[in-house]
Amino acid sequence: YWALKDLDTDEYVIDFDSTYTKLSCDSTGSFFTMYMNGLQPERYYKILIKTIVNNNTIVFDDNYYFKVVNG
Repeated sequence: YWALKDLDTDEYVIDFDSTYTKLSCDSTGSFFTMYMNGLQPERYYKILIKTIVNNNTIVFDDNYYFKVVNG
């Protein structure tokens, strides 16, 4: 699963959800689709990845972040 966190407020914009934030995969790897229309310009956001292995929940926070800019 994936989640999106606003780095200015430290709040989840999109929280982990077992239905809507599942990762997809194909022959080249894993991916997800995120619609960015509702994100605030000139703000930084962080992507987090969650997995469950043998009933253990692991959240990967590898500092994957991006900035939405006014275009």
